[in-house]
Amino acid sequence: MNLIWLCPVVKKPVGGVKVIYRQAAITHALLQARLLGSAAVMHPNTWRFKATWFAADVPQRRARLGFRWSGKPGFSDISGIFDPSADVVVLPEVWARKYGYQLLRMQVPFAIYVQNGYFISKGDPAVLDAAYRGARCILTISDDASKCVAMAFPGVESKILRVHCSVDARLFSPNQAKENIITYMPRKLADHSSKVIFFLRNHLPSHWRIVPIDGLNEAGVADLLQRSKIFMSFSHFEGFGLPPLEAALSGNQVIGYTGQGAKEYWLPEIFEEIESGNVAGFAQSVFAKFQALDALPGFTIEKECIRKLGQMYGEAQELQDMHALVQRMRSDRTI
Repeated sequence: MNLIWLCPVVKKPVGGVKVIYRQAAITHALLQARLLGSAAVMHPNTWRFKATWFAADVPQRRARLGFRWSGKPGFSDISGIFDPSADVVVLPEVWARKYGYQLLRMQVPFAIYVQNGYFISKGDPAVLDAAYRGARCILTISDDASKCVAMAFPGVESKILRVHCSVDARLFSPNQAKENIITYMPRKLADHSSKVIFFLRNHLPSHWRIVPIDGLNEAGVADLLQRSKIFMSFSHFEGFGLPPLEAALSGNQVIGYTGQGAKEYWLPEIFEEIESGNVAGFAQSVFAKFQALDALPGFTIEKECIRKLGQMYGEAQELQDMHALVQRMRSDRTI
C-alpha cells in the first residue's frame, strides 16, 4: 500500500502542514516496519517544494503533474495519477470537492482529513456529500471537528476516526528561565490583536514587553514560548488550535479565544477564555494577569496540567491513532 498524504503548498508556518508531515512520517514507519508498503507527502502540481520550517523525515512523492491539477475544481483532472490497486490517498478537507469526487470515480481509496470543521462547506453540496460518503475514512483532529462532520454529513458517523496530534515535548516545555514577555501570533486575526495591543499600550509597565511570533522556524517559536509568561490566543474557527497548546506546554498562561476546537484542552488552571470579538475585555484580562503575576514572589508553572496535556497530546496517543488509520485504509485489515 502506498499511503499518499496530499498537502497544500504553504510557505509560512502553519500548524496543519506540520501535523500532516509528522503523521505521514509515522504511518511510513508503521508500514515499513511491517513490510506493508510506504507513506509519502505529495504537494500537487509542485515538483520541488518541501516544508522546511520544522524538522521532518518523510518521503516526498513527485510527479510531473502539469496544469491539469491546478485551477478551479471543475477544471482539475487527476486521471491516471494514482493506481487504484496500490495507492491510498489522504485529502485535506479543503480539497474534498476538488479531488475527492474524482478519486471516488477512479475507485482510488481515500480518506478526508478534517483539520478544521468550518472549512468543509465550500462547494457543491451534492459533490461534497458524494465525497464524504465515498471516503473509506474521515479523520478529525478534534471533538469539535467530529461534531461538524456528523452534523454536515448525516450517515458518515461510522467512518469518523478521531486522531490526535502530538507536541514535541523536547521543544515545547518550560525549560528556560521565564521573562516578562507576552507573546502572540500576528497572522491570527490581525485586526483583533492590533486593537488589544492598542488598548494595552498605556498600561504595560516598562519591565513587560509584547513580542510577536513571526518569521521564526519551529525551534525559534519554541525558544520564545519557553521564555514568555503570557500567550494571547487569537484563534478563529480553528479545528484544533495548535499554538495555544504549544504555549501552555511551554509554561505560559494563555488568554484569548478558543476558536471552538481548543475547548477540549482549555484547562482553567492555564487557560482563560475570552469571548470572540471582546477586544476590550481581552486587554483588561491581560492587564489583570500581568498585575497578578507582578504581585507574586515568583512565576508558577502548572506542572500537573502540563503533564496532563502532554499525555493527551503525546507521541503514544498519536501512534495509536495512526495505527488505527492504517488498519482502516488497508482493505485486508491485517496490520
